[in-house]
Amino acid sequence: MLKRLATLLLGIGLVGLGVLVFLAPEQAYIVRVLTRGWPVFLILAGVVRVAGYLIDRTPRSPVGGCLLTALGGILLAANLRGELSFFSLLGKYWFWLLLAYIAGRVLRQYTHRPADGLRTQAFSPGAIALMVLLFGSGLAANYVTKNGQTWNGWNLRLGQFSVVGDYLFGDPIAVEDESAQTFALKAGTRLLLNNFKGDLEVSTAAQSQASARLIKRIRATNEEEAKQVAQNIHLQINPGENSLQFSLQTNDVQKDFLTTLILTLPENNQANIEVTGLTGSAKFNHLRGDHNLREVGTVEITQNTGRIQVDGAHGTVELAQINGPVSLSNLNKQTTLREITGALTLTAQGIAVSGEKLNGPVQVHLSQGRLELSEISGPQNNAQPLVKLDDITASRVTLSNIQGSVVVNAERSRIEAEDISGDFTVKSSAERVIARQIGGALRIHAENGAVEVEEVSGATIIEATQDVSIRDFRGPLNVTSQAGTISLATEEKLGGNLTAINERGRIRLSLPEDSSFKLDADTERGRLRLRGFDHLETQRQQRHIQTEYNPAANAPVIVLRTTSGNIELQASGLALASNDDDRP
Repeated sequence: MLKRLATLLLGIGLVGLGVLVFLAPEQAYIVRVLTRGWPVFLILAGVVRVAGYLIDRTPRSPVGGCLLTALGGILLAANLRGELSFFSLLGKYWFWLLLAYIAGRVLRQYTHRPADGLRTQAFSPGAIALMVLLFGSGLAANYVTKNGQTWNGWNLRLGQFSVVGDYLFGDPIAVEDESAQTFALKAGTRLLLNNFKGDLEVSTAAQSQASARLIKRIRATNEEEAKQVAQNIHLQINPGENSLQFSLQTNDVQKDFLTTLILTLPENNQANIEVTGLTGSAKFNHLRGDHNLREVGTVEITQNTGRIQVDGAHGTVELAQINGPVSLSNLNKQTTLREITGALTLTAQGIAVSGEKLNGPVQVHLSQGRLELSEISGPQNNAQPLVKLDDITASRVTLSNIQGSVVVNAERSRIEAEDISGDFTVKSSAERVIARQIGGALRIHAENGAVEVEEVSGATIIEATQDVSIRDFRGPLNVTSQAGTISLATEEKLGGNLTAINERGRIRLSLPEDSSFKLDADTERGRLRLRGFDHLETQRQQRHIQTEYNPAANAPVIVLRTTSGNIELQASGLALASNDDDRP
């Protein structure tokens, strides 16, 4: 049954892989990921076949499974290392294929059962012949790899089918056969790239004119062939109205190639860059201007003054030392943000986002991801929160050291916040909410999720359906829950009224024994217990009490209500601090 389940899951995975490759655009991120990781399916298939042999002898031999696993491992390592030549792979890894074949034969020999019939020899004449064939093929491939001109002659004779040979036996070869082009750059000029095949790198230098270099990477079997192909690839710079358009002229090049465009701009010169449909990475360093990137690969921007807008990045996004507003949307991979001064707006799904040392309002929409924000500051605006997290779904949010107010609207997301100097408002469902060191007012509405609060200074309102735990509170407190336990504890005198209402659960309250309060507690079907306060006692079956302890004119009112749970009020020791009104 286990083997059949594994085979079924493997089949479903292969079918899904085929559907994604068929439906996804050619340059889509998912296609690039699958292109790198597809050998994992070969490894799984091999493991399933070996497991099937060990469990019920289906298949009859583990040799095929061992070879399939070894082949998948070789191809996966080659993809990760960037080794794409067939002959170089065979010449480098043939020993592992031979070792896998021998392991399969030995495994079959020593796991033989009487019910399997006659015991086969581990090294029969046919097996030895195949081992010799693998050995000879590996040496031949190694020779061809070191003498690439041998295959090049065959490849030229294939004519139009030489592209197949390039994919099987070629590697990307970098060619820079054109001198850098210089061009005049006025302040505010737009630099435009549309559907550019390759990478883009833009930086500044101490020079009077801007320059552009093009590095071509041709997949070929040798450098001479790559140079011949590179002669048909040229960079064109077409001027427009306050703009420059960069494009490639390829003259019907059939070979597979990529390019790297390197732009060097004069220092302190402002230029606005607009990129649409970049297949590779975009790297900007020490620029001035507004940049708009759509449907690009990876993005890396550092030390930029101006607006940044990224829509549809298929790779990672890294922004650091940005002085200007930032807008990010339709991101597909990990995003890292550091030292950004300006408003930040981010919309993403299924990725991890980390932001550190951000100075400005932050607004995030995230689903099925992870968000970490720390050291956030900005202008004090009572009308608008410093951090606003909207439409957070099935994610995990961690907030720390926020110098302002925070608003979170989340579903099925765990929220954890610490060191919030302003107000903290959370509306959440189905997951735990944790809040520590809240300097302002706290309001939490948690449905089907527990709430944990520690060290809150302002007024606190919590509406929950499960357990609520609050420690070290100072201001007025209002807590309601439908079930679970409400646990409240503080070592300081109450700074305001306290109300705790639990429909079907217990209430526990711990206060300093020198507190002053007016108590109104009632439970319909539970028990009432008071411990540690002098002259406050309850009867065994008592369920209601109205009394005062250390009577004072400004004593806070404590209201405790529960339907079917117990109410416990106990002393926790002398208060660590007193209110100003109580000082002599």
